[in-house]
Amino acid sequence: MNVLGVSSRFHDATAALVKDRALIATAAEERFSGLKHDPNHPRFAIDFCLEQGGLHPGDLDRVVYYEEPHEKFVRILASAFSTYPAGISTFSRSMRRWLGGRLWAERELARAISVPPGKIDVIPHHLSHAAQAFVGSPFSSAAVLIADAVGEWECTTLARASRDPALSIEPLETIEYPNSLGLFFSAVTAFLGFRPNSDESSTMALAAFGRPRFREEMGRVLRIDADGTYTLDTDFFAFESLLDRPYSRRFQDLFGRPRDGRLPLPLDAIEGGRAEIPPDIQRYADIAASAQAALEDALLALANRLSALTGETQLCYAGGVALNCVANSMLAREGPFADIFVPPDPGDGGAAVGAALLYGAGDAGRSEAMAFHPYLGKAYDSGSIVDLLEGSLVGEMPEGCSRRIAGYRVVADEEELVATVAEAICKGAIVGWMQGRFEVGPRALGNRSILADPSDPAVARRLRAAVKHRAPFRPLALSLAEEAAPRLLELGERDRFIRRWMQSTAPVLEDFRSALRGGLHADGSTRPQVCGPRDNALFHRLLTAVGDINGVPAVINTSFNERGLPMVSSPLEALLSFVRSDADMLVVGDLVVRREPALS
Repeated sequence: MNVLGVSSRFHDATAALVKDRALIATAAEERFSGLKHDPNHPRFAIDFCLEQGGLHPGDLDRVVYYEEPHEKFVRILASAFSTYPAGISTFSRSMRRWLGGRLWAERELARAISVPPGKIDVIPHHLSHAAQAFVGSPFSSAAVLIADAVGEWECTTLARASRDPALSIEPLETIEYPNSLGLFFSAVTAFLGFRPNSDESSTMALAAFGRPRFREEMGRVLRIDADGTYTLDTDFFAFESLLDRPYSRRFQDLFGRPRDGRLPLPLDAIEGGRAEIPPDIQRYADIAASAQAALEDALLALANRLSALTGETQLCYAGGVALNCVANSMLAREGPFADIFVPPDPGDGGAAVGAALLYGAGDAGRSEAMAFHPYLGKAYDSGSIVDLLEGSLVGEMPEGCSRRIAGYRVVADEEELVATVAEAICKGAIVGWMQGRFEVGPRALGNRSILADPSDPAVARRLRAAVKHRAPFRPLALSLAEEAAPRLLELGERDRFIRRWMQSTAPVLEDFRSALRGGLHADGSTRPQVCGPRDNALFHRLLTAVGDINGVPAVINTSFNERGLPMVSSPLEALLSFVRSDADMLVVGDLVVRREPALS
């Protein structure tokens, strides 16, 4: 059975293809359009999935959309009428989008993909997430937690899933709009001067510089009930203005003046807690820490309730809130479950995967039958940029580039390639690394990565400032060889599934904090990718080669992209990103491109 899953029209539009009960391709539209978080109909991603599967549109048995548009439209109408006249301008813009296309998603899909309307199905949004969380997991049965901004009406779902005797996902309880953990955290994100529904990771990063001294106040905003559920006091919010100002005057009265997002935050993740923080900045950090603590308290209470409802020992968890890796680690460390699994892309992009898996899994009698990894995007031939290098770039000074391209060579022997790149990293080079099929989801996992030595803070700062153009308070992450992780990190058995794909945080052991300083956050933790040979064989070999040189098989690993752009997809994008940055080396497959040395 050939099943195409599709998410679109909100953010991170994505397509996913299940063929013969195997997930064989998935990609976000942004990787082809170049528009970060592209919400539009994923026509390029769909074309890629069909090409990867060797299929034509007529070969599809089902196209499954990740939510029920009409039910969602009813919720938006009801919310608008209940809050009138507040947010009327936002409502008007929303109506133009809905009546212009969103409401007719099924008809639009049928026309755009050239399939009969009878092949189009829509499913509830949280069911897409639940299938995404469970079907690809290693468990035969599990409790399922879904937490995001909002689906149709549901903001949180507690469910049970099983494969025995056939795949079943049973919703047990839901918490409905406007009681949303995702919207709560987005409102705090906006208050702190970041973009809501986009920069929640900045709020999480800022929290590491603070202490939760506003925890009591946050408890008035987000109330955790005795039964483990929660309620938002909606007088503190203005969700009808989510992208403008989703918090109310009462919220400002409680927490003070909101931060002007145009003003820089004089904080440095690499410095840790050693630098003195101005009092006004400390207040914002403490608000972030208090919101993070409130979110974690709510998730832990939900996990305990879910455990009591299901009696299950394993948890599958998805939805946009599952991108909060600090909270994920708390659930693994303090929650009632022996194991926790989060899919590679737990947000709305991954919901397309869930939609395809739900219809394409069949009886899903064995968990390993539907297991998948993150490397399901498109692969490219590095030869496509050789002519460009030879004809125009070698020896030239591209616009915006401070150093010339010195030359390139093909290193066909994999052992020599790995040794060459490992040596360059250990000597302080910043390396753009592009291999194979690109990863799905927001994390670079060794196929579209920028790599550097974590032992030298100066290299990390150059990477942050001159390559990524990233705010100093946001930390860089580490990739580590699996066999060395226990001697470098403080790990628990219950986070074994979420540390493979940068979905958790872990303290770095004191003896190695100096050697890994560039990849640490202010609290001495990192967001690790613990990579084994079965996860990504070539990348694991590179990590091992780095360890052979300097004794620590770990690198800084950040996504291969420029600020405001999605991760690079093709060799041309990788080359353009390289020449516009201050990186030292570009590796595309077996092609190695070098810059002339920096002037000392």
